[in-house]
Amino acid sequence: MIINIRHETIYSYDKLVPRLVQLLRLYPTKCKNQKILNWEITSNVGDIESSYEDSLGHRILNIYNDNFQGQQIIKAKGKVETKDLNGTIQGITEKVNPLCFLRLTDLTRPGKKIIELSKTIKKKNKDEIKFCHDLNLIVSEIINYKSGTTNNNTSAETALKKGKGVCQDFAHILISLARIFNMPARYINGYLIEDNNSNDYFTHAWTEIFIKDLGWVGFDPSHRRCVDDKYVRLSCGYDFIDASPIKGVRLNYLGSEELSYNLNLTITQ
Repeated sequence: MIINIRHETIYSYDKLVPRLVQLLRLYPTKCKNQKILNWEITSNVGDIESSYEDSLGHRILNIYNDNFQGQQIIKAKGKVETKDLNGTIQGITEKVNPLCFLRLTDLTRPGKKIIELSKTIKKKNKDEIKFCHDLNLIVSEIINYKSGTTNNNTSAETALKKGKGVCQDFAHILISLARIFNMPARYINGYLIEDNNSNDYFTHAWTEIFIKDLGWVGFDPSHRRCVDDKYVRLSCGYDFIDASPIKGVRLNYLGSEELSYNLNLTITQ
């Protein structure tokens, strides 16, 4: 499948920004699951510099801005050819030991509710593949999908207490549970083209779990399935904050920052 992507991230500043430095991980992952046919990243203000490829295979860009005010529009657009590899993620040029992704963060650290949930789950046999599918289905049913009920700082434990959340929260809960069972798990940012012919698109989040003798496998608990050719992988990390495609540092700025975005996905037949 060939997916056309147009993604605009818009920052608005009401006062002069003396210095703004941003790190971008907006290039789709190079792997056997997807091939970048063309891709372009631009910004209406600032200088974009290609920096390096990090240990997780992200191609890193930096944007430098001095003394500007108003809107900054970062555009990422291009075409990606995707393949369905039955959920497995193959061919990423990363150098990080999967065991690093047993590390807990504030967003994924299990609290009382998640620990109680884990005690109701029995790892009956050595079939880790089936066990991960079971975990994915359990998380898919443990909270209700409802937009606007959580935010970027909502932890897995808090979302479980609320009983509702968005794809970010489903991913965090699955990561937290997998790590309790000593299975490395990480947060994935990317795109999903849905089957409902909607023109409303949002960035999407899911989870990868490392399975012995198989490698990383993508699970999407908010959609009750493994990833396939409808997904485009962008960036990964310990949690939402760590995996963010855009990170920035503002120096000596005393004003406000507002964020919005536009996203359009289409399929080339």
